[in-house]
Amino acid sequence: MFISTLQLFNLPENLEDRAARATPANMHRLDRYILREMLVPFLIGLGAVVLMLTGTVLYNNADTFLNYGIPASGVARIALYFLPYLVHLTMPVAVAIATSLTVARLARDTEITVMRAAGISLKRIFLPVFAAGALLSVVDFYFGEKVVPLATAAYERTMSSLSRNIRFLTPQAGQAIQSPDKRYTVWIGRMELGQQGHTARLHDVRLLVDPGGPSPTIILAENADYNNGVWTLHDAKLHIYRNGGTEETFVAAKKQQINFRLTEQTFNLIALQLPLYSSASTISFAELRKSLQQQRRAGWVNPRDLLDFHFKLSVPFSCLVFAIACPPLALRFARSGNFMGVLLSIVLVFVYWNMLLAAKILGARYPAAFPPMVAGWSQNILFSLAGLYFLWREE
Repeated sequence: MFISTLQLFNLPENLEDRAARATPANMHRLDRYILREMLVPFLIGLGAVVLMLTGTVLYNNADTFLNYGIPASGVARIALYFLPYLVHLTMPVAVAIATSLTVARLARDTEITVMRAAGISLKRIFLPVFAAGALLSVVDFYFGEKVVPLATAAYERTMSSLSRNIRFLTPQAGQAIQSPDKRYTVWIGRMELGQQGHTARLHDVRLLVDPGGPSPTIILAENADYNNGVWTLHDAKLHIYRNGGTEETFVAAKKQQINFRLTEQTFNLIALQLPLYSSASTISFAELRKSLQQQRRAGWVNPRDLLDFHFKLSVPFSCLVFAIACPPLALRFARSGNFMGVLLSIVLVFVYWNMLLAAKILGARYPAAFPPMVAGWSQNILFSLAGLYFLWREE
């Protein structure tokens, strides 16, 4: 590799002429060379992490599959439909692994030294890495926008179908149901399930929204229609409480359509342990934005929905964040070997995801002190600034 880099720039003996070798044609070849170096670590990292998480999901839920007698075909469908969500979740991790390993390998073989001797700055050397991170962020966003909601909806329909095939798990009249994220608790007097499995006619609906938030809301409706995650409440009565219940706002609506995201899991009592799974995965960014617009017109915006709105953008764009933060750190620890590149990426991902979870918790519990926009983007900004700082130091 070192010889190929020397041949790429054809460095002369005269140091003053070396910068002239960094021609546009050579730079394009350099960009392609670095991107090729990133491709294999990215694919291996993505495949390894996805397989590891898939195995974890199957292992952690093996007792559930056996106790409820779920057939092998049902387990295979669960794994298949949950796979796109895992790919969407782990793509930033794969970017961190690929960038760390690539930069560490180039630095350890002194190829970056040769590039800098040719008059190329570190910013220009890492430019294809930044571009790849930006491109993968866009790809991850649209993958989460177009593929993941469809796959997770199919996953939840599969779980509901399996639940309804087990007689004692079928929802009964007078049964209280809680959403997986515990934001919504609903009591339904009577439920008539549709033939297709994703529709239902609900009677005597009582809904508690965001009980732990600053504005808990009670919604009452005599009748409601459920269709694939969207609840249409008829003659709905909303009681919104603020300041510990000392202030109450009453809103009446003949017809109120809200996506409460209770989706198929409302009728599904087979609970599985899933890594970082959120009910927001079943809806797209566009649908969530439309729901927020409806809430604004109604005069009340759920801060947790707004929090999910920002995380829908910030999490995919963490691919670009890792592409900025990993290269200068990998360059600094490159001489310790490839293991250090893998360890570095694992540490960065660990710190990032814990900061993300902490921001999500704080944003959900204290939206006034920690606004959803700050909670959604703070870790991205901090990691990007840290990466730019270390890049400046190395330069």
